[in-house]
Amino acid sequence: MKTRILLGGIIIFATASFCQAGWLGDTVEGIGKRLGNRAVNDAGNSTYDATKGGIRDAVKGDKEQPTGSKQPAQKTSDQQEVKGGASAAPSGNLSIEEAEAVYTKFDFVPGDKMIFFDDFSDTDVGEFPRKWHLNGPKPGNNGAVEVVEYQGRRLLRSNPANKGQEQYPSVQYIRLNQKGDMPEKFTVEFDAFLSNALKSNAKFPNRYFLFLLGDKQGWPGTGAGQGKQAGKIQFSGEENISLNTSTKLNMQDEKIHRISVTINGTFVKAYVDGTRVINDPDGVKRPIRQIGVGMANIAGYQTDKMMFTNFRLAEGGKEMKSALDTDGKIITHGILFDTGKSTLKAESLPTLKMILGLLNDDPELKFSIEGHTDNQGSKGINNPLSERRAAAVKAWLEEKGIDSGRLKNVGFGDAKPIDSNKTLEGRANNRRVEFVKF
Repeated sequence: MKTRILLGGIIIFATASFCQAGWLGDTVEGIGKRLGNRAVNDAGNSTYDATKGGIRDAVKGDKEQPTGSKQPAQKTSDQQEVKGGASAAPSGNLSIEEAEAVYTKFDFVPGDKMIFFDDFSDTDVGEFPRKWHLNGPKPGNNGAVEVVEYQGRRLLRSNPANKGQEQYPSVQYIRLNQKGDMPEKFTVEFDAFLSNALKSNAKFPNRYFLFLLGDKQGWPGTGAGQGKQAGKIQFSGEENISLNTSTKLNMQDEKIHRISVTINGTFVKAYVDGTRVINDPDGVKRPIRQIGVGMANIAGYQTDKMMFTNFRLAEGGKEMKSALDTDGKIITHGILFDTGKSTLKAESLPTLKMILGLLNDDPELKFSIEGHTDNQGSKGINNPLSERRAAAVKAWLEEKGIDSGRLKNVGFGDAKPIDSNKTLEGRANNRRVEFVKF
């Protein structure tokens, strides 16, 4: 193992642009320091289907699409809820019942107030997304990025220099008018392709980085003057690294996975699909004023699949019991459904279990389960769909032993927005399930 790490370090430091930045050098140094840390390998690694050939063909096709191509047809509220909503994580073919058996450490609940969201649906293919910027610390030569389209979704991809060549590393930051520290508790989510880059018979996983920067704007590495106070969380299908932990995975499968992160003070928990990969009580320093996403591989390794989408930043908000006591209701964004259906997705489990716990703890508690959508799509579709989804939540709770007399369900469609429907963030806030005490 030590020999492999040493060879990896030699390869990395032999590559010019990355080594000057210190990005991957810091990464390998961090791996060496953390070899003694205990790895966590939970079951239940679930994915969207995406064949290797399909991805390659799609990326090649993107090169032929002209800048300023037409936007896709307008989405229904339901399509936005799945592709751009709260924690729209891939669940593969697992039912919610199957997920209960394998997601033993999946306790992620998305924040309840959207701060920033982008699925790149409002950016033309070939363009840089206007909700992001490059004005921050960079890994040496920051590569160009552009929006591409694959399987009806838009993703931000680091561009290969030429056809068949490797992708450059890139870091891009969200445009956020942040005047102080981020909220004490917040969540970050995005979808990323986890795959290997190739050179001869050697492989090296594509890596994604979540950068959480504070007052000093140095590069978030481990060397002198490189912003030691910054949080840097690395994700890949092989290893996931925080400031103090390292976790092995086996997900270099040419498929898309959901990355979910909870920051509570300095405590960081992170997941790849339903697998917990980071559990670090001192994983980030405060304050946090700037947030970015990096994509990287070793220079010289060929890949055209470093890309991500569906980025969501949300404030954590009140604990459920506190919200119930003060507001008489709980607003949730973590209960998800299959597109156009009322089938509960596996990623709904943490939120549902919290609601179930409240009902079990207080036998007198009764809930009206209320489904809400944004204003995209017709009322004739969204109203009955929100009703069926509320009914599905009610049925799940009844299956867990809650008496039907303590529950009722109703769907309001877009009749009761809690935010503006003019922005992606506002529409995401409006797509929700509420539990109102009666």
